[in-house]
Amino acid sequence: MPAKHTANYLYGRGKQGGAALLVILLLLIVGIAAILINSLSTSSIKNSRQTNTDAALAQAKDALIGYAATYGDTHNSPPQVHGYLPCPDSDASNGEGSSNLTCDSQDVSVIGRLPWKTLGLPVLRDSDGECLWYAVSGTYKNNPKTGLMNWNTDGQLQAYAADGTLLTPAGNQVVAVIFAPGAAQSGQDRSDPSTPPVAPVCGGNYTASNYLDGGTVNSITFNNASLSAGKIIQGSRGGGINDQMVFITKQDIWNAIQKRTDFQSTDPAINPLRKLTQQVATCLRHYAYQNSVCSTRCPNDTLPWAGTLSLSDYTANTQYNDTSGIYAGRAPYLVGTSNGPPGNSLATLMNPASCGAAWTATVDAWWNNWKDQLFYALAGDYQPASNGSHHCAYAACLAVKVPGYTYTAAAVVMFANSGLAGQTRASDTTGASSMPRGTVSNYLEDISSGVGNASSFPGANGNEYYYGYPASSTFNDVLCYLDPSLVVHCL
Repeated sequence: MPAKHTANYLYGRGKQGGAALLVILLLLIVGIAAILINSLSTSSIKNSRQTNTDAALAQAKDALIGYAATYGDTHNSPPQVHGYLPCPDSDASNGEGSSNLTCDSQDVSVIGRLPWKTLGLPVLRDSDGECLWYAVSGTYKNNPKTGLMNWNTDGQLQAYAADGTLLTPAGNQVVAVIFAPGAAQSGQDRSDPSTPPVAPVCGGNYTASNYLDGGTVNSITFNNASLSAGKIIQGSRGGGINDQMVFITKQDIWNAIQKRTDFQSTDPAINPLRKLTQQVATCLRHYAYQNSVCSTRCPNDTLPWAGTLSLSDYTANTQYNDTSGIYAGRAPYLVGTSNGPPGNSLATLMNPASCGAAWTATVDAWWNNWKDQLFYALAGDYQPASNGSHHCAYAACLAVKVPGYTYTAAAVVMFANSGLAGQTRASDTTGASSMPRGTVSNYLEDISSGVGNASSFPGANGNEYYYGYPASSTFNDVLCYLDPSLVVHCL
């Protein structure tokens, strides 16, 4: 072949080879781009689905906290206190999406579908199209109610991550859980054989084990469907445990309640806890008028003895019993021990029958749930007696110190505000051996080492100092006192 043609031939082959390489390179680029696009698309879909689930869970959590924080506003016939959560929708007996009217026995945790209709929510579903499920601690459900509902009431549930890590610290137990059940796992039957269907909106059935998982993970035996041992496990979408969840702690509930404007007010006419403290002091004053000598104030005014600090059942009014010789303790409900010397006929105190119209049904509801937070100290000169000059004639009275001034007092009523650092508040409501409840320093504070409300209680004999100082990080007792003329003053 002539040299010229050979050159042209080689050039043509080189040109074709380069073109082929470009085609191959373009195909590689297109292929890689397709893989990347597909990967990004899959990731985007997964993220979108997770976002949908997260949003549904968050919306349900906010609604439940709001329900608890306003419970006393929306359930006031008869009056109620705040903190309660609704029963789940366990069987559609009250209509699909509506809370059951009652759920099991007192203090027993229960599970069912989220009562979206009761909460005023739209139907909330996870990314697999399943309606949300909901478990509530027996101590926070609204029917039947627990014995005491206040900021020391613990939840009964514990939440764990899939690796066995406890997700909530001690003292801040879980009071409710919202579950996104995800796709059906092996052995879960989500059909509804009934006609008409029991859940026409959400579909499926009310058997929790057909939606929620159980087993043993990292030595933790759990059953999200039955709340066995009170332990619940957080799963992930597509995982061996695919129950995704958010939980509500007792601190979530009480943080929301304490942010209410009425709880932040220092005015007893607005703040229900300060009003309760004021009314307890007013009832003690009322007791002083009920002796057999006269129906109005007269020289033998007396006040009842205080009750002991340790009780066998802190939920029962009848455990708050006046005890002879006790100058400082819990505010008494039974006052029979004190009645003899002054001829007083009131067997019980702290109720509408004994305290008159000021003790309303609303105050009564707060007393029944918060009475374990109230403490009472009596002046020696006002102890139960048949005669004698009261009005602090012999200096056997209490002193109430405020910044820059000291008042003389016949009695002091103190409300233990929310627990501060170092205070251990017991959640159990029975057992006289409960040291946290029987130790006054877990409720009241000192203003300095060995000086203050907590230190005045042990060995009280009716002439101690008590303190009504501004709230701080180390002191937050709320105090009302009766002056020598038995006029009530609240600080």
